[in-house]
Amino acid sequence: MLINRGHERYEAREKEFTPEIMRSLEHMILLRNVDTFWMDHIDAMEELKRGINLRAYGNQDPVVAYRMESYDMFDEMSNSIRENTVRQMLTVRIRSEEDTKREQAAKVTSESGASDGSEKGRTVRKKAAPGPNDPCPCGSGKKYKKCCGNPANHGK
Repeated sequence: MLINRGHERYEAREKEFTPEIMRSLEHMILLRNVDTFWMDHIDAMEELKRGINLRAYGNQDPVVAYRMESYDMFDEMSNSIRENTVRQMLTVRIRSEEDTKREQAAKVTSESGASDGSEKGRTVRKKAAPGPNDPCPCGSGKKYKKCCGNPANHGK
């Protein structure tokens, strides 16, 4: 019953989109899921490898325990990939080009400054003040601290 409903929903989705789009979507979703779950599986196998030697204290052969657990972990990964792919295929929404353009326009508008009518926009930063050992901006060739940066020279 549940499988039949899933098949019906999938066929409805295939009618909603073209078969080419559905195959492309299946391909993308499956590859993304395999990549994600495979990376997680590799990390889990590393953890299993690090801790499997503790099984010897429990009178278990570590090699046999590693084989059994790694098989179970691989089987679990395969099932997770299958379930997640089917779930995403039945729930995925494809955005039209109009939606994408609208989102990009909204993003550009929000980045270009305040859109709420206030005067505040982007912060304009002044040029950094010269350091004491930098050349003086007046062009004298002296260090800033010996020329315009010296408070004693301001009165002259």
